[in-house]
Amino acid sequence: MTGTLPNPAEIDAEFTPERLNAMSPEERVSEPMKAFARRRHDDGAAHVTWWLWRTQERNELTSLKPSQGSMFFLDCGRGAFAVTADHVYDGFLEDLDDRRVRGCQIGNVAFDNPEDRLIARGKHLGIDIATFRVTPEEIAATGKRTVKGTDGVWPSPPNDGEAVFFGGFPGGDRIQLAAHEISFGLHSAMVPLTSQTDYQLCCQLDRDSRVDVRGLGLPPEGYDLGGVSGGPMLQPVHGDRVWGWRLAGVLSEAVAAGSFERVTAVRAHFILPDGRISR
Repeated sequence: MTGTLPNPAEIDAEFTPERLNAMSPEERVSEPMKAFARRRHDDGAAHVTWWLWRTQERNELTSLKPSQGSMFFLDCGRGAFAVTADHVYDGFLEDLDDRRVRGCQIGNVAFDNPEDRLIARGKHLGIDIATFRVTPEEIAATGKRTVKGTDGVWPSPPNDGEAVFFGGFPGGDRIQLAAHEISFGLHSAMVPLTSQTDYQLCCQLDRDSRVDVRGLGLPPEGYDLGGVSGGPMLQPVHGDRVWGWRLAGVLSEAVAAGSFERVTAVRAHFILPDGRISR
């Protein structure tokens, strides 16, 4: 007997926004729905990577200390560039001043002299975003996909209650496997947007409504998401029977204080098509 396996894109085309909105609570936790959610998570995760640098004490041959944040690539029609949170870049600059930086990379690709690659940072404007020059070859070598932006006015952010994806690499999930080998753990979620301002988008996480789509167990209460800053917050969009993404913001803060858990992103409209940042 011969046959062909179902095309995941064709399966996902059947999960229209109208169908998702009409689902009962039981349907939302069904196996087909979990499989659809896993594919959406995997697709969103393909757009986020880590930024890692290692340091030593200036006057001692101490063990290498790793530091990290999250990062993604954005193309608004004028060439792709890298995006992270400005406070992640601030952390790198502090290490550059106080310690010896002994290596810097995006994913598994060398990222030498980030300060020379800087396009813009929003610190002086009160905007927690920084952008950097990268080459198409470097992006391709990371194996990550580029978020597509807009060469013009950014679309309105999602409405409160609409779903967004966020993903990043928490430092607590980093595992040192060998002297020069580190394993990273990606944390991703699709959650409703709960509030917004002209500056930021907030998602207050509701533990009671979470669904474990991978079967790995849900994070414990108070799970430290430190390290996801700089990752993207993406809005799922659907058209012509195809699911895609629209950039909503850049992850800036993750708070976990007991049962209170919240993720905040700076809105994307501060990023200009050439990578500059403006209010």
